[in-house]
Amino acid sequence: MKIQIRQNVFETNSSSTHSITICTKDQFYAWKNGELLFKRWDEIFVEYDESLLIDPEDNYYEKDYMTYSDYMNMDYETYSQEYKTPKGDEIVAFGYYGNDY
Repeated sequence: MKIQIRQNVFETNSSSTHSITICTKDQFYAWKNGELLFKRWDEIFVEYDESLLIDPEDNYYEKDYMTYSDYMNMDYETYSQEYKTPKGDEIVAFGYYGNDY
């Protein structure tokens, strides 16, 4: 067996998925309170607009805009953790992980 060490590389096997997003604490709680939507594939927040949530197949795997509830209730394990930076900024890291089959 050949072992290869590569610096500054994050790798997983093909049967798992991982996601992490970092935002301000204010953005996170505005999303949690229904004031914002998370544009999943661009990893940005946008103002809440109900028309963005229309999905004829109601398939959250394909949804681009997600409510907090949609995101946190996917079939993956989800997490969120609050942090305070050394400069005093309050941020939240959130995401999901698990098998994609």
